[in-house]
Amino acid sequence: MKKKRLVLLIVFCLLAAGGSAYGLSRSAQVSDLQEIAFVKAGATVEVNILISGEFSNDVFRLTEPERLVFDISPIQTISAAPQTEIHWGGILRVRTGKFETEVARLVFDLETAAVNYKIDRTDAGLKITFWKEGAEAPLPEKKTEIPPAPKPPERKVEDKPKAEIKPEPEAGAKPEAEAKVKPAALPGKDKSGFFVQVGGGVGTFLKSTATLNGFFPLYSEQGERTETYKLKLNTPSFLSFGGYIKALDVPVKLGLGIEYWNFKSDGTFEFSLPHPFLPDSPRTLTLTDGFRNYFTSVSVFGLFQVFSNGRLTMFAGPEIGYAFGKYKFLDMVEFDDQPPFLDDDVTMSSITYLEKSISSLWAGVQASFEYSFSRRFSLLLNLRTLYLNPEIKELSSTFDLSQAHAQIALQVSF
Repeated sequence: MKKKRLVLLIVFCLLAAGGSAYGLSRSAQVSDLQEIAFVKAGATVEVNILISGEFSNDVFRLTEPERLVFDISPIQTISAAPQTEIHWGGILRVRTGKFETEVARLVFDLETAAVNYKIDRTDAGLKITFWKEGAEAPLPEKKTEIPPAPKPPERKVEDKPKAEIKPEPEAGAKPEAEAKVKPAALPGKDKSGFFVQVGGGVGTFLKSTATLNGFFPLYSEQGERTETYKLKLNTPSFLSFGGYIKALDVPVKLGLGIEYWNFKSDGTFEFSLPHPFLPDSPRTLTLTDGFRNYFTSVSVFGLFQVFSNGRLTMFAGPEIGYAFGKYKFLDMVEFDDQPPFLDDDVTMSSITYLEKSISSLWAGVQASFEYSFSRRFSLLLNLRTLYLNPEIKELSSTFDLSQAHAQIALQVSF
C-alpha cells in the first residue's frame, strides 16, 4: 500500500513539473510589435511593420475620415511608437495601440479615399505599399522564395498560414471598435471644413501722436491753436469665421472678421492769443483732457500655410478691411481777457468737444500660429499690422491710426 502511494506521488510530481515547464516555455514566447519604419520611393511609400513571433492579421477600411485599419494578433507587447508621421503616397500617419488583450491595432490615416495599397508578408513582419490613384503602381519585387513558387509574391501571402487578409468590408463596419485607438490631432495640411474664432488682444499705434493746427480770429488778428492727441493702447476683440480650401495643393485659410476697437487718447491743446493792443506779444495757454474712442472694423483675409509640424501650423497672408467710428476733437473755447492782459489774466470757459465720424479702408498682413488640441479645438496667436490713415473732411487733414496687433483666440472647427 505504501509503495502504491509512493508511485502515485512521483507521477503527480512529474506531471506538475512538466506542466510548469510547458507554461514557462509558453510565457517565454512573447510576441512584440517592435517597430514601424517607412521608405519613400517615388510616388509610393513602403511601410514596414516589424513583428517578433507568429502572428495573423485582419484589415478593413473606414470612412469619414478615411482610414485603413490592421488588427494583428497575438501581440503581447508594443515597442513601436504610438504615432508615426509619414505624409507621402496618400498616407498622413500611422497610429498604434492595444485594441484587445492580445490584439494590436494600427490605423493608417489616409489623405483621400483615392489611395491604393498592396500587402506583402516578409520574414520580419509585414510590408504595406501605398500610392495615390493615378500614380504609377509599384512593380512586383523579384525575389527568391523558399521553397520557390511559380506564383507571384502577392499570391504567396494568401497561401501562408495565419496571414489572414480579408476583403474590405462596407464603410462603417467596425466604427465603434476603433474608438480604443485615440485619433491624433491633425496638422495644418490636413485641415478642412469651416471654423469660427473668438478672441481679443492688444494693439499699439505705429504713430502714437497726431497733431492738428487751426486758426481763429481775435482782436482783429489771428490766434493759433495746436491740438496734439496721444493715442494709447487699443484693446480689440473680434469674431471671425471662414473655411479651409486648397490652392495649388497648398492649404489656404479664408475668412471674414468683425472687430471692436476700444482705445483712449490724451489731448493737449495750446493757444497763442494776440495781445489786445501790443503787437507781436502773444499770450500762451494750455489745456489737457482725455477721451475714449470706439471703432468697428469689418475685414476679409486669405492666409496661406507656411509650415506644419505636428500640432503646430503657421499661416500668413494679406487682409483688407473697412473701419468706422467716432473720434472726439476740441470744438470751441471762449476766452475771458482782463487787464493788464498778461498770460495769467486770460481764462478759458465754455469748452466744448465734437465727435467727428471717421471711416476708411485699411490694408494689412497677418501671421497666424495655430496649435491643435484636437480635430475640433485650436488655440491661435495672431500677429498683424494694418495701415489706416483716414481723412477728416471737417479738419482738412488726415489722422494716422495705423496699428500692430497681438491677439489670442480659440478656434472651433467643424
